[in-house]
Amino acid sequence: MNLLIVDDESIVVDSLLSDINWSKLGITGVYTAFNIRQAKELFEGTAIDIMLCDIEMPQGSGLDLLEWVREHSQTTESIIMTCHADFHFAKRAMKLGSLDYILKPLPYEELEIVVAKAADKIMKERETVNLGEKWFRHQSILKERFWMDVLNRSISLQASHIEKMATERGIPFCASDKFVPVLIHIQRWHKSINQRDERILEYALKNTAEEMMKGESSVIQVIPFTKGSLLAILSFEEAHNYKEQELNRLCEQYITACRGYFFCDLTCYIGGQVDVNQLPELVDELIVTQRNNVAHHNKVMRLGYEPFRISSTIQKPDQQMWTVLLREGSKQKIVMEAERYLANLANAFELDASALYLFQQFITQTQYYMMRQEGAPFQSLFGDIKLVELSENATRSVPDFLAWISGFTETISALKNEKDLNHSVIEHIMAYIAQHLDLPLTREEIAQQVHLNPDYLDRLCKKEKGMSVTELLVLERLKFAESLLLKTEMPVSRIAVSAGYSNLSHFSRRFKKHTGMNPLEYRLKSLS
Repeated sequence: MNLLIVDDESIVVDSLLSDINWSKLGITGVYTAFNIRQAKELFEGTAIDIMLCDIEMPQGSGLDLLEWVREHSQTTESIIMTCHADFHFAKRAMKLGSLDYILKPLPYEELEIVVAKAADKIMKERETVNLGEKWFRHQSILKERFWMDVLNRSISLQASHIEKMATERGIPFCASDKFVPVLIHIQRWHKSINQRDERILEYALKNTAEEMMKGESSVIQVIPFTKGSLLAILSFEEAHNYKEQELNRLCEQYITACRGYFFCDLTCYIGGQVDVNQLPELVDELIVTQRNNVAHHNKVMRLGYEPFRISSTIQKPDQQMWTVLLREGSKQKIVMEAERYLANLANAFELDASALYLFQQFITQTQYYMMRQEGAPFQSLFGDIKLVELSENATRSVPDFLAWISGFTETISALKNEKDLNHSVIEHIMAYIAQHLDLPLTREEIAQQVHLNPDYLDRLCKKEKGMSVTELLVLERLKFAESLLLKTEMPVSRIAVSAGYSNLSHFSRRFKKHTGMNPLEYRLKSLS
């Protein structure tokens, strides 16, 4: 707890600092100011809990400061000090919110009692605030759990039983009311946000829904529902109080406000008016409708009014055309064709989450098949965290699907480029080895030719050739020696030197390990 002493007399300030045991009174920080200006500056940068202030100072009255503090720091408790026992000053100080009024010279025992009283008052007020906050949080959690128990059918759905459970928890509820659920689904945020910001924005969306959607309902309760969703439950004392078009209008205004203030796209799914025991089944239907809505956003959708998957069959993608498109790898063409195909499905009322999933599987399997044929490293796709996240969200909506197919195409293109680059590097070192077989090459020298780290080149070589750079060098030396033994009459010793071996015995051991026979046996066998 912080205390500020404001007095233009330095002797008074010094004696207060040295003669009173502030820590005994619960004061952890003691600050000083010799005029009103210094005091205001301290208030701007420090939380002051108790102010001990003189009335008469040369640069302004303590009563003026008291008035300023009442306006700018309402939680601060003020104690006035003065040399004059003038009731007029005391009366005005009390009117401005001063806790007490002490005459100079200051009786320290009395001052300690007054400061202790101020500290005790502050602690009690803080406890009251904390209790209020805890009650509010507790009540909010109770409300959410109550409605989730109802929706999950964890309690009996008899209206009387539900009313009893609500009464015990202090939740507004009447068994004879009619209920209208509104599922609020956040489809996407307009900018990248972290989990903390997302929770804050969802809390703001909840509060805004409670303010904007109430309309003619007697009570509206909005609870966090599934991930990225809120559920508003509106109750009406009389069935005729519910105005369908009015709720539509309120939801449209809510969507517009959320787009502008909270930077998100969302859709409101409105159910019918039902008794409380019918609420879980109705909410289940809203969830199915929400999952199947992949084409529309920022809309109000009423259960049963919008057609989804009227057709029992789905137009299949053109296999031949997509094979050509994916082989070419043009992101622009692939995204445009995906948009056209999905638009056709939407026009034929065949577009829902299942249709998106089937299309995603078709694209993925077609691309994997081609990559296996080409020998491309398609396994590395599973380690791309960003692509995995895009893939998981692809069936949520058309924009999410297009974001996935765009990212998928970019990743495939990068893998192909990497494969071509790797192939080019291996070709380069193979050519260098072939031109310098007679020299005592090392792994480091070869890596230097392609400006790569030797360890990285080893990994690349194993990926492309199935062996390290050193193993590749030995193999090329021995293959060259085989060729010379078969096509020339050069002595074995000269062949060994030409293949980069200065030691004939070492060459012979290597060669026998490679072919199963020594160089002379190999030559004789080939001649016979």
